[in-house]
Amino acid sequence: MAKFVVLGGAGDMGSAVVNDLVNSSADEVLIADINEARGSALVSKYKDCERSRVSFVRVDVLDSSSLKSAFAGSDVVINTVGPFYKFEKGIISAALGASIDYVDICDDHDATRAVFEEKGKIDGGKSRILVGMGWTPGITNVLARSAYLELENVTDIDIAWSGSAADAAGIAVISHVFHVVTGDVPVFLDGRIENIPARQMRKEIEFPDPVGKLETYVVGHPEPLTVPLFLKGLKNVILRGALTPVWQNHLVSQFADVGLTEDKQIRVGNASVSARDFLSSFVHETMDQFKAGGAEVSGFYVEARGKRNGSNAVIRYSGADRMFKLTGWSASIGAQYLAANRNHKPGLYAPEGIIDPGFFIKELTSRGIRIHKSVTVEES
Repeated sequence: MAKFVVLGGAGDMGSAVVNDLVNSSADEVLIADINEARGSALVSKYKDCERSRVSFVRVDVLDSSSLKSAFAGSDVVINTVGPFYKFEKGIISAALGASIDYVDICDDHDATRAVFEEKGKIDGGKSRILVGMGWTPGITNVLARSAYLELENVTDIDIAWSGSAADAAGIAVISHVFHVVTGDVPVFLDGRIENIPARQMRKEIEFPDPVGKLETYVVGHPEPLTVPLFLKGLKNVILRGALTPVWQNHLVSQFADVGLTEDKQIRVGNASVSARDFLSSFVHETMDQFKAGGAEVSGFYVEARGKRNGSNAVIRYSGADRMFKLTGWSASIGAQYLAANRNHKPGLYAPEGIIDPGFFIKELTSRGIRIHKSVTVEES
């Protein structure tokens, strides 16, 4: 018997987690959200479900007592509340205090860096803390591990994503995009972390249809920080991303160049607001304009270079599907894996450090998410 708490469970990604947990016959699912109307409506959707008990509790993630109450008697909390650079640290602290396991879909590099700076403290606790168990990071990390285990002497891992405004709904993902294209971001080059300006090191990536070829560029993400920690011996780990339709990349770059994507205070009438929050709210309110011409699909790509039987070899994974499936279902699979595998000791993990690739790929495939794989071996 396992009880799962889904923070932000009434939102776009959270409701996808809830749906997958119920479809997987989880024993008990608690939707923890600040939006009572949406939470109650989601509970009513599952009122006739005999496989899982689904309930709702109102939670303010900025209130530690509210979190403590929601976590009481639970086994795993799944956090989908973003942006994570604002909320993750306090929620992880509450999970550690409650001595329960924790999974999130954190895709912010600075939030992840801050958590891993506390690794010694977390490893000494009673919780298993799994960060970045979504689409990217998440799927990308596990596929990186899969390729790493299949090849020998892996030196380079390139990761990329494509995101479409037509495939997104919440304001948190908008804030995240503006965050990751701003300022210096981490890459792992020649065996060490370096911080370089975002939107550099451009590379054309072939995603599955309907995304196709897309010029990607370096953005701020956790993979270059965590992958080298768990997959030893790598020389280079680079994360790139891009938006579709392509014109949105040019527009976002212009926003960043004039400082609108920065988390700095600006005056709007008599009020002082964050430039990024203002821009995110504006885009969210006019989302129909940004969705025009886009496909409701997001993509992922992983390329690993190493050796096979002494010859140079490259393994490539890729896929494309709806963002809520790639993110929410992966978080659900990761949480269920933790609940079922108590042999993993307490501590801080990224997906590539704990999730079994064979299990994960099988679970995604069983849900209809297609993962393309190719292996290229150079003749000696």
